[in-house]
Amino acid sequence: MKDRVEAEAWLRSLLQKVSGRSATDVSLDADLSEAIGLDSLGRLEVLSEIEAEFDFVFADDALANATTIARMLDDINRNSGAPIKKAQSCE
Repeated sequence: MKDRVEAEAWLRSLLQKVSGRSATDVSLDADLSEAIGLDSLGRLEVLSEIEAEFDFVFADDALANATTIARMLDDINRNSGAPIKKAQSCE
């Protein structure tokens, strides 16, 4: 199971692959259509990849709601078999 940092890095890489634009510096709450030009077809592709990676099926309204990295991570956390573990601090 990925922790939240790993899941976020994986998701950013996927977003870059699908959109063709870097998602590295996109804030968690930025609208992905504005930040990297992700349209509804791109969101559908991203959600499909998330379902395959985390082994769950999104609810029907997920496409309309998957507009930010934070929302996608929340959906992964809510729907995957086990919650995404928060990364442990290195103190």
